[in-house]
Amino acid sequence: MSKIVFDSFCDKDTFDIAYRLANILKKRSGPVAVCLDGDLGVGKTVFAKGIGAGLNIKRDIVSPTFNIVKTYEGDKRLHHFDVYRISDISELDEIGFDEFLFDDAVILIEWSTLIEEALPKDVIRVVISKNLEKGFDYREVAVEGMDDEDFRN
Repeated sequence: MSKIVFDSFCDKDTFDIAYRLANILKKRSGPVAVCLDGDLGVGKTVFAKGIGAGLNIKRDIVSPTFNIVKTYEGDKRLHHFDVYRISDISELDEIGFDEFLFDDAVILIEWSTLIEEALPKDVIRVVISKNLEKGFDYREVAVEGMDDEDFRN
């Protein structure tokens, strides 16, 4: 599996990349963990909204910062985690994190590097980063854990 890098010049580009990814993921059976990382304000929520749209979720996707997890129903269920406020890995036990990892769903985990030791081995990693040399709104969206052929179809 290689690293696939996409250029995003606006929120719509980031949304569209996530939408394409979601259309690939909803065809997979079983749980699919997607680790979503990047600095504050880089577009993680926009990406999550694109995943939701691609899964045909009708509710607005909002960051679950204070809830830690929100679940949405669509063509495939989405468990959207934001673990930014997790101060100790044992807090994951309190919310039954392991049980979510066995659900036939897309498990989107923002700030996943904070809970690295609790993640399954096989994950899709998405890192969104800025590059001001390419413009104020430019983002690089790097996806690891998938073949680039998936995105060509």
